[in-house]
Amino acid sequence: MMKALGKKCPACGGSRLTRRPATGRLSTFPTALAYSCADCQQPLVYLFGVSVSIENRQSARKRLPPFFVVRINGMTGQYAQISNISAGGLCFRQHYNATPFTDPHLRVDLFNCNDGSSLDQLPAEIVATNEQLQEVNGLRSTTVNYSVKFTNMNRAQRKVLSNCLNLYGN
Repeated sequence: MMKALGKKCPACGGSRLTRRPATGRLSTFPTALAYSCADCQQPLVYLFGVSVSIENRQSARKRLPPFFVVRINGMTGQYAQISNISAGGLCFRQHYNATPFTDPHLRVDLFNCNDGSSLDQLPAEIVATNEQLQEVNGLRSTTVNYSVKFTNMNRAQRKVLSNCLNLYGN
């Protein structure tokens, strides 16, 4: 849990906050206001002059090298860039014009582009989405960020994922 004095994002320090529905333990206080940072999408609660981040993940987030991508099953040739991953789920981003998902339940493959290996058919559920405007080399583009949690992974999938995170994650 991160904290910051004043009405600003504890994660990035940004002050562009948008209101969101009150959820969670801190939001139950009568004077608490629930926000989301417009810059980094971090959910937070503003209470008594202090901003407190809300973290839903139970496992530590890790970054994988850029040669790892997520392949979405059922969508022909659809790959996405992994923002971060943990033993409990991952966050990935796609271009705004990519085919949208019709069901929050999906299966994903963790794909290593360097050697062609993959961890296949990980059951997942989309728990959050948000759009983000990015500027790369002077070109503006909108991406959609998806946060998914892994559901009902078998023991072998959990073990291989854990080994992958220990070997490649930082």
